[in-house]
Amino acid sequence: MKRFLAFLGVFFVVLIGGYLQPVFFPADKMQQEADKGRPIVSHTALPYEEISTSGYAAYIGEKITDFIAEFGEPLEKHKTGMGYELWIYGEEDADYLEVNIQEEKISAIKAFNDSKATTPFSIGMKLSDVSELMTIYSNFAFTYKESSYNVELMEEDMNYRPLIAFDNKTFAILFFNHGTGKLSAVTYLDKKSLLTLMPYQLLEGEATPLPINEQLNGFDAVKSNQVIRIINLLKLKEGLPIYYTNTDSQKNAQKLFETLNKNQKNILSPERAESWQFSKEQMTAEAIFTLTNDEYQKLLKAGQLDKKKATGMYTEPIYDPTFTVLSWFSDSLYHSRFAHQENENIGVAFSKASMLVLLQETEKEISQTEESE
Repeated sequence: MKRFLAFLGVFFVVLIGGYLQPVFFPADKMQQEADKGRPIVSHTALPYEEISTSGYAAYIGEKITDFIAEFGEPLEKHKTGMGYELWIYGEEDADYLEVNIQEEKISAIKAFNDSKATTPFSIGMKLSDVSELMTIYSNFAFTYKESSYNVELMEEDMNYRPLIAFDNKTFAILFFNHGTGKLSAVTYLDKKSLLTLMPYQLLEGEATPLPINEQLNGFDAVKSNQVIRIINLLKLKEGLPIYYTNTDSQKNAQKLFETLNKNQKNILSPERAESWQFSKEQMTAEAIFTLTNDEYQKLLKAGQLDKKKATGMYTEPIYDPTFTVLSWFSDSLYHSRFAHQENENIGVAFSKASMLVLLQETEKEISQTEESE
């Protein structure tokens, strides 16, 4: 009997304790106590730091007259139909420089030349060299025209297209060649240009739409030649053979361009056709449309070109052709298409904000390949 009463006593104590435990020892408090011993992981990126403005960065946002006083008149001036005028400096590839002009002010400078004006950067340096001079940041939060923006760089961006901020509120994108890992060019730009080109992910805010009211119909030979020059310039820097150009390669590129527009149902799935239409409606860097390799192969077939002897790419919308080519050479997927050691012809069809690049083996390479087979 005594044992039974003792059992009941213990039972009721345990029962009452179980009911009262949440009151005296709330679960949240217990969890807080348990968490005290765990490290707190923060997903908030470090606020970026600005470096001192120097060289070409000092001219961004300034009147073009100041630049002319220092560097002289350009060799060429071209209207782009994108709201800016393109000035080209440098007869030799080693001196090549592009300047974007908007309303008599400099909005961007693309420096391929190893000049003191690129200091603290120098063409040919490695990312490790840059890391010794400054920190490479992944997030950039800033305001433009009373709107807030937050830019995030992925790992590949930080390795091949890092963004640098200057204390005059301008930026620079360092383009590292994916094949050599060396700095190919430095693009200096203002906030508006960055938001228009926007090669990174936007966590807050939207990319600036491209202007479309100044676009001309037909193929743009000036932009096509500009793209070919930049591609060959970058191939030379990498020690690769340059592309040959001829009338046939240009005609083939234009033929493929027209074939895509006429036969998109045979090349694109309904979903991809919708993506292409969305890109045309948005006209922003966030809605870029690019043919996949399989789609490009279908295009070659529709255009009756030998798929084994040709490759290339199609993309739109394009605001700055040189910037697009630099992005290609800093990207592992696209760089591989330009890294061939064989001699090839190149054709570029550029119309409005769309560009098609066609790379074909030369007749000599084709005959050698056929003989080996």
